[in-house]
Amino acid sequence: MSDVEMPSLPGPLRILLLAFLILFSAHAARAQEPVIVSLKDTIAKEVQSQGFTLPRDAKVHVYARGGASQGLNRGPFFAYGWILNASTREVVWQMDGRNSKLEGGFEVADHYLDLPKGSYEAYYANHGFERKSFFMGWSRNIDRRSADREESEDDRHHGFVEGIQAGQLRRWRKQAGFYGMEIYLPGGDSQEVARFEAPLRWKGELLSFTGGGDSGYWTQGFKVKRPIMLHVYAQGERTGERSFADMGWIVDARSGKRIWTMDGAKAQFGGGSSKNRRQVESLRLPEGEYIATYMTDDSHSPADWNAAPPCDPLLYGLTLSIPDPAEAPHAALAEIRRPSRVLAELVRVGNNERRKTPFSLKAKTTLRIYALGEGDGDEMADFGWIEDAQGQKVWVQRHEDTVPAGGASKNRQSDTMIELPKGDYTLRYETDGSHAFGHWNSRRPKDEDHYGITVYLGN
Repeated sequence: MSDVEMPSLPGPLRILLLAFLILFSAHAARAQEPVIVSLKDTIAKEVQSQGFTLPRDAKVHVYARGGASQGLNRGPFFAYGWILNASTREVVWQMDGRNSKLEGGFEVADHYLDLPKGSYEAYYANHGFERKSFFMGWSRNIDRRSADREESEDDRHHGFVEGIQAGQLRRWRKQAGFYGMEIYLPGGDSQEVARFEAPLRWKGELLSFTGGGDSGYWTQGFKVKRPIMLHVYAQGERTGERSFADMGWIVDARSGKRIWTMDGAKAQFGGGSSKNRRQVESLRLPEGEYIATYMTDDSHSPADWNAAPPCDPLLYGLTLSIPDPAEAPHAALAEIRRPSRVLAELVRVGNNERRKTPFSLKAKTTLRIYALGEGDGDEMADFGWIEDAQGQKVWVQRHEDTVPAGGASKNRQSDTMIELPKGDYTLRYETDGSHAFGHWNSRRPKDEDHYGITVYLGN
């Protein structure tokens, strides 16, 4: 303002005026730029998305307003935006403390990015609300499925705790009305940018268990007529060094062996909360029959993220695809029937039980073993096994061979095929003093009536 003299104002007012002029000029600049993405409905939607395709290399202008804890240590962010490359599923930009600044109580990112020609997906998430100070701090998840009811109930009860909770929700609604992200195309025409509904699906997709909610269980068989290269894209929630609450796996239906599973050693950080993990692999599958399964526990899913969602939230789950178009006709979805004729079973087992039952095989036989039990860490507290006539264990339910059984993460499941020679055998199962059928001290497994062990004839 070289030709205009600033009015004589006290120091604080002069600073406020300068800040206003800067904000006004920034808003005026954005007003001249066509909008290609607008994500502002943060109160109703926990995660918003919009896909867009740039027909040429272009400079885009990203403006996002969100929130982060503002205590002694700034962060983490609980309301923020990011951009994915739709083809690689990798983050190309994300709002964080390095590219945002505090303005009027909000974290604000205002950046120009050079993006190559291609397809992208813009996301904005607000999973909760957090406040910190030198003396105290609190945070809460915002579950949009129950927020309206909680607020109305809290207002009716007028209790001390309820009043605090209602106040938190009201404060969040007030703040969230200002959250959001827009992307502009400086010097361009918005009509040249095509939009699409995110996510961009994998080419040659065979099956996809994505977009599900809490306590879900999805399974699908498929047949491979000739060898194929299978692309596996999986996301889940890790609860320990190698254990998962939400996870997927693939078994060979003929042998019962798991040929692929989410693995804590292989799964990489998936963005957002540290428990979000992502595993991307390619498998060469021979001719055969396979069963893919994915399951979730009762929290942290697309239905409601109780912590920051992964960076690819709409593909949370398991997706299998065949990248080579020439190989795509060699695989198809199919109904795969597992052996279901019961040979011996010990089910609905309660606390502090030791059960056994004999069975005999007149010839070498393929068996399916289906067992549910309790396992924490690397050990099973409730588990089954098979002994031969000499009392030698020929099969044992081991924690490393189990997968989640739904409900609490300690509910574990085995479902495998084995072959035993002719002879006499004893099926055994034992439990400790807590968490068994009829006496659950945590969330029960999905198939609670089969808690124990069942042996089916496999042929």
